[in-house]
Amino acid sequence: MAGERLLHVAFSDDWEACERFGEYDVATRSTLFDDTGYLHATTAEGLPAVLREVYGDASEPLVLAVIDEAALADQGITVRWEAGAGPDGSAAPRIEGTLQMDGVTVPAVLPVGRDAGGWVAPDLDAWHVRRTPPPGVG
Repeated sequence: MAGERLLHVAFSDDWEACERFGEYDVATRSTLFDDTGYLHATTAEGLPAVLREVYGDASEPLVLAVIDEAALADQGITVRWEAGAGPDGSAAPRIEGTLQMDGVTVPAVLPVGRDAGGWVAPDLDAWHVRRTPPPGVG
């Protein structure tokens, strides 16, 4: 059984461009890993705030990368939790490395829908996505 997983929201065009190189290096909207030293990520509970606050005004198609924490650890990539850094004020995960597009590190890339109310997250029940930060993380 897979370990817990994190989420990363990406513009579909950015994701597809990085797939050709086998490595994803976009930290967040209009920002590269080289500029921040980490990739922004979120939990299932933090996802609605990211979609609303960070991408709410975006019109380009979005995808949601499901990221396996154990695969990151196997590659020596640390996940650091930053207290209060989520758009909703919760702790947010920071992935301190780029993502290998190998089907193990990122077992799923899901389209993000849109309706009259804004972006709509896909069903995550089958993906073992971490709902909240780990215990003891503020």
